[in-house]
Amino acid sequence: MVGRGLHHITLISSDAERSCRFYAGLLGMRLVKRTVSYEDPGSFHLCMGDEKGRPGTLFTLLPWQRVQRGRLGACEAWATTFRVPDGSLDWWAQRLQAAGVRHDRVETAFGERSVLLEDPDGASLSLVEKDEPVSDGPWRNPHVPDDCAIQGLHDLVLKVRRADPLIEMFREVFGFARCSTVGNLSRLEAHGGAGGVVTLDEAKRLARGQLGAGSIHHVAIRAHDAADLATMVRELRDRYGIIADEVRNRTYYRAVKFRSTCGLLLEIATDEPGFEFDESYETLGRTLKLPSSLEMRRDELQQLLPLLPECGRHFFEDAE
Repeated sequence: MVGRGLHHITLISSDAERSCRFYAGLLGMRLVKRTVSYEDPGSFHLCMGDEKGRPGTLFTLLPWQRVQRGRLGACEAWATTFRVPDGSLDWWAQRLQAAGVRHDRVETAFGERSVLLEDPDGASLSLVEKDEPVSDGPWRNPHVPDDCAIQGLHDLVLKVRRADPLIEMFREVFGFARCSTVGNLSRLEAHGGAGGVVTLDEAKRLARGQLGAGSIHHVAIRAHDAADLATMVRELRDRYGIIADEVRNRTYYRAVKFRSTCGLLLEIATDEPGFEFDESYETLGRTLKLPSSLEMRRDELQQLLPLLPECGRHFFEDAE
């Protein structure tokens, strides 16, 4: 399968530093970009991923101060699964236990060994063992062995009232294939690498939810380049009458947002130019980077944003 797969998943959090310590400290992901939300420049947009923040490994955070906890509902992304090497779950269970993070060892409906957990805002997460190697290695964190480290996204669970329309769109526009069905669960796969899987959970009577801390704000699908993005936008319009927003320059990728026919907020984002556009590999994520249109407001925004310490390789020693 050679579909495009996931580019990133964006989560709402209630505390920037606490979320950094959880995802970069405890889980060992790299903070590859410390920037601001284009829609709300007074709040951070923090991007976690592998050593370079490659598409398919990206999990980004929108820390909204004083936000209430969200309530999950229909036509939302409910849960994120990260892939870890085969045989590493015992190590992860011990690490989570030592950190006081509640977790459960389970086998998924598709026969995968996993650990279920929640982040500090109640977001549903899991770690799943995957035998397939990925082409690029994880971020080398001194507190997480290479043979246990998160290798990127694996699966995203979307809760919907009717699965078939979304299955069709993911197949016809985004290049996913339906590979298995178990009960109400339909699994779609684009490829065997990071960010290659989406699972739809059909719940016909589920009520709408409420966006808040712990909610997934949006899900982004990969586009190889600007031409690929334009092709998908055209197919959405021609096949389903969906009109996407105009293409936005998000500095590290070009992107468009749109809502599916059921109301799910999705984005299409290009692979390039990537997070080394304005920082070197060695210094990714260490300082606040602003889009050129906001650089004149740097002093003002730094007063508004909560303090975040430097997130270098050795910063999170006290996250143990």
